[in-house]
Amino acid sequence: MYTAVSPSAAASRDILNVARVCCDSLSGLRFTPINLKSAEFHEVNASSQAFQFSTGKSLVQGLVIPDELERATIILDAIAGATVFVPTVLVLDRDFQVSRAIDSGNFKYTPAGLMEPQRLRGSFLLDRRQGSKLAGEKYLVVFTTDKDLKGSTQMISEVRLHARSRGLADPGLPDPVAEHAATGVFRLRVAELETGVRSTTEYVEQRQQADRYVTGGAETREAPRAAPVPVEPKPAAPPRSQPKPVATAPSAQPMLSETQAIYDNMIRDAVASGNMDRAWRLVQEGERAGSTTARQTFLQAVEKK
Repeated sequence: MYTAVSPSAAASRDILNVARVCCDSLSGLRFTPINLKSAEFHEVNASSQAFQFSTGKSLVQGLVIPDELERATIILDAIAGATVFVPTVLVLDRDFQVSRAIDSGNFKYTPAGLMEPQRLRGSFLLDRRQGSKLAGEKYLVVFTTDKDLKGSTQMISEVRLHARSRGLADPGLPDPVAEHAATGVFRLRVAELETGVRSTTEYVEQRQQADRYVTGGAETREAPRAAPVPVEPKPAAPPRSQPKPVATAPSAQPMLSETQAIYDNMIRDAVASGNMDRAWRLVQEGERAGSTTARQTFLQAVEKK
């Protein structure tokens, strides 16, 4: 799924520009049930719904909170590569009224780890126990804003992180930048409720943001109770396969042979350990930085595996 991140912010905006707005009310969106058993990737692309928010038109992913989930921490990671989809999350009640808004400022850049991609990570608490003021919360809407589409996120090169972790000299390469895009991939995971860490002020701030994103009057009509909410069937998990090549812009400066060797070794190690997603991310980063051998190293390592 990491390779589904758009290689071009401009191309993603073209997709958004031609997308038709699906409906004039959040109650008209399609919603997919949240997987409570494991983390799940969601792709925002040309097949996604589009909705006109107060902050601009956006492609949208709607999610249903299962009734059996009462208390939890929701963790959302927006996967970053050449681009990143910067999320804002609306929490809706059972009548599709906005209960809370978790704006994009809550999603912070988190560097890549051994089995983790570059990402923007954010989390929020869910408490739907009987008697709680937020007991009626039922839906999540993940989207982005016009303001966030104009920005970019400075990241840290995986080669630089590799050198730091082993006490090696800094390779001196420029760190990659993820342009903010209208399409992308995010991962959502349900974890145990965090206790003793956050106060009720977080809920208050999120509730104060609730009216910023939906045009006045769009949600004044009560949703019909008789008609069930359309729910997308869960797609079967795709087979694990070699990522499709993505065209990358060549670097203006050639890469030093020592740095090129570092990338090649990290690519071989990732393929040998079966971490094909990490291997392909290193190929993309290496080529953006000027490597001429990263792709061939990847292909040779896959053939030998």
